Amino acid sequence: MKKLATFLIPLALAFAFVHSAYATCDVSRLHVIRSQGAPGGVQVYDLAPATVQPTFYFRFTTSDPVTIGQLDAALVGRLTVRIIGDALSCPTTGPIRFGGTITFLFRDSFF
Repeated sequence: MKKLATFLIPLALAFAFVHSAYATCDVSRLHVIRSQGAPGGVQVYDLAPATVQPTFYFRFTTSDPVTIGQLDAALVGRLTVRIIGDALSCPTTGPIRFGGTITFLFRDSFF
């Protein structure tokens, strides 16, 4: 019983800290194609999949200056990014798919 408890207690704690109920919009290999917004305010970024002629794009917003700098650098450097937004889920239809406010950004270095 003691061996079973030493196995089950850490496992239960691990599952307690997993936030599987909080869904997000997580999209990778996107190119920044457009940005707009007033300086110091909310910026809107349109990102398209890394295909030759995309038929849709994702729209994300942010007001974080570090994230804005990273996305602007990706736009100028023609790099791809992975973005996690706070939308409940990633939309799968329509030409504009709103992913919410950016909560995390990964900028790829070689694509």
